[in-house]
Amino acid sequence: MAWLRHLALRCRDMERSRAFYEQVIGLRFVGYRPHGRGLDLSDGVNNITLIQQPETCRRQPLPEGEEFIHFGLVVDDPDQVWQRLRAWGATFVREDVKQRLPIQPGDRPPASYKVLDPDDNVVDITSNRQEWRGVELPAVRTTAD
Repeated sequence: MAWLRHLALRCRDMERSRAFYEQVIGLRFVGYRPHGRGLDLSDGVNNITLIQQPETCRRQPLPEGEEFIHFGLVVDDPDQVWQRLRAWGATFVREDVKQRLPIQPGDRPPASYKVLDPDDNVVDITSNRQEWRGVELPAVRTTAD
């Protein structure tokens, strides 16, 4: 058996991407990599490393559905995340991560949505803990735990 525990993303602006994933999405900053060209974020189970890409590296953005990578996050409150994403100025690309419905600008999707991160990676956002087949998440902890 294998467990996915790490994802690395190359970033045009590592600090901007850090702010997006830390302040908007809600991941925890762990620290900088020793060489200073990368940093680690975590949800307590998984690690996301953001790597500053060289200035000479250019990646052509691709439309949702043709992207090279996208990934999904389960959040406690997708409405709060949606509000922070709107305040950030993020680009929403689809309503409902499964049905991939067109999204209406300004309308909060009812259950889940797809949004672009600062490097045009597609990020699925949902609160449905059974969104992806075969996935079991740890029990939700309360402050009394």
